[in-house]
Parts: sequence; structure tokens; C-alpha cells
Amino acid sequence: MQAIDIIETVSAAGGQIWLDGDKVRARLPENLMPLVDVIREMKPQLIELLARRLAMPAGVRLIRWQPVPAPVRLSECSTVTDTEKFIRTTLTQLEAALEGRNWQSGNWGLSGLLERLAAVGCVVELRDRKKMLQ
Repeated sequence: MQAIDIIETVSAAGGQIWLDGDKVRARLPENLMPLVDVIREMKPQLIELLARRLAMPAGVRLIRWQPVPAPVRLSECSTVTDTEKFIRTTLTQLEAALEGRNWQSGNWGLSGLLERLAAVGCVVELRDRKKMLQ
């Protein structure tokens, strides 16, 4: 099992795994408790991978982090030349949209921002799904 597999397994099961300084912390569902030993063994790889991830805005849960190498062609006739910068910018827009600051979100709706993130390999979900209906 690789570090990315551990992170995806934990996230898919509704758990969390994150960095706390130089420590890897995890909140695991009961059925994934056997992964604790694997997480300890894979600590250096997990630290390296988790350190590259960006912080998520409040109310947003990261599902998958596999940034696509640039260039990435988006459906709106645009091309992403710096994937990491695009993800950071789009997460900032998502945070603004969640807080009702549409002018700072580039007037993108929540579903459009989620689709843009997914297109470059950053799949997230809103903890409050009712927000999508607003």
C-alpha cells in the first residue's frame, strides 16, 4: 500500500488524516483501525504527501488530491498552466462563494467551482450539501 492509497482509503471511509507539525494525525472509522500500524510505517511518505496538500476552506472536505500535470484544458475554453496555483485560487474563490461574497468568487457558482477543481485533480465536497441548493 502506498501513501496515496492510505489517504484515499481513509477519506473515502469518512475519516481524516492530516499533519500536525511533524506528526501524522488520523481520525479513523472503527473498521480502519488496523491501518494505524501501516500509517506509522509510512509516516515519512505520508508527511511528504500531506505537506504538499493545501488547506481546505471551512466546510469543505478533501476527497481526492491528485493534481494533474499542466497544461490542463478546461471545458470553458481555457487552459491551466500552473495546476497548484489554479487550485489555490479556486479554493479561495470557493471560500468566498460559501461566505456569500460572489464578487470575490469570480461570480462562479459552487457547482462550477467544484467542477473546475475536479478537472485538475482536486476533488472536494461540501460538508453542508444544502449550500449547493442556495
